[in-house]
Amino acid sequence: MFIRFIEETNWLPILSLIIASAVLSVIGDAIGSKYGKKRVTVFKLRPKYASRLITAITGALIAVGILSVMAVLSQDVRTALFGMKMLKQEMNELQFQLSQNERTTDQMRASLAEASASLDLTGFELDTMRNDKLILEQQKLELEAALRVMREESSQLKQELRALRSEAIALSANVLLGQTAFEPGLSRDEIKEGLAALKQRVRLNVLARVSGQSFARLVDIPVEFDAESEEALIDELLISDERQYVRALSGENYTVGENLRVMIRLETGTSILTYHDGEPVYRKFFRLDGAKSTPEDILHTFLRELRTKAINDGILPDPSANNVGTLGGESFFNAVDRLGKIQDSVIISAIASGDIYTEGPVVIDIEFEE
Repeated sequence: MFIRFIEETNWLPILSLIIASAVLSVIGDAIGSKYGKKRVTVFKLRPKYASRLITAITGALIAVGILSVMAVLSQDVRTALFGMKMLKQEMNELQFQLSQNERTTDQMRASLAEASASLDLTGFELDTMRNDKLILEQQKLELEAALRVMREESSQLKQELRALRSEAIALSANVLLGQTAFEPGLSRDEIKEGLAALKQRVRLNVLARVSGQSFARLVDIPVEFDAESEEALIDELLISDERQYVRALSGENYTVGENLRVMIRLETGTSILTYHDGEPVYRKFFRLDGAKSTPEDILHTFLRELRTKAINDGILPDPSANNVGTLGGESFFNAVDRLGKIQDSVIISAIASGDIYTEGPVVIDIEFEE
């Protein structure tokens, strides 16, 4: 340890200080002795006191020399002599900043503790929410299963209700029971005659439908028309300068019973020539080679697309069945037989059989082009 002290000690300033002190002491003593022997006075002082003053000045010079040598040789000494107040001020500022930092650190620690507690609470809440989510998902699955069961039961009930209603309903609402058209320029009597013929057809259709539904022969079924609506309809037809159609529709659902009375609703509108006689109503190309569909399926598909095309072109469908016309069974099966004999591709065309107006029906002939 002593050797380490010797090695780490800065001997240069120490030796320099000792040598400078010795030299200045010798010089001061020599000067003091010299002026003392000569009995020199300084500042009108007696020689005794002048010698003491010279000795004091020499001591002061020794101190100044020591400080000068130390200041030259050591940065720490210069700092201690000339920068101590500044160092104290800096230390005070650093201590103040340190205290501020400590307070900030304490606040941050408190905030961190609070945040940690909040994080723990949030984690607990998150776990609770996860558990709630699992419970809700389980409840959702149970509700979906219950909903499927309810839907199946509802569907079954609807089917049973529909079956019951179909058994009890003699005539459904919005069934097209008859229609006719009136050209412009007719007189009131001619219009009334046309409406009377329409009413007769409606009565026959009602009788046929109700008799077929109830499996009984009904001789007389009251069929009623609104007189005020009929008069307003006649007035509208009289002033019209265009062809007008009149459609007779059933007013509501009618059940089989002793007091069965059928109310008829009349509708009118402009009758426009939509397809001319012999004009193609709809055409489509089918590839039969390797086709998986049967001729019946292909023809059914063609007729469905024909119905959509006619409705889009302005043909009024039957509100109850959404049909625009019918193809007789014999005509249909004849078309199926002809289609079954074609092995390659074919173009199926629906050709208008007579002029077809807005009210329909769409009466067609089916043609095939290989």
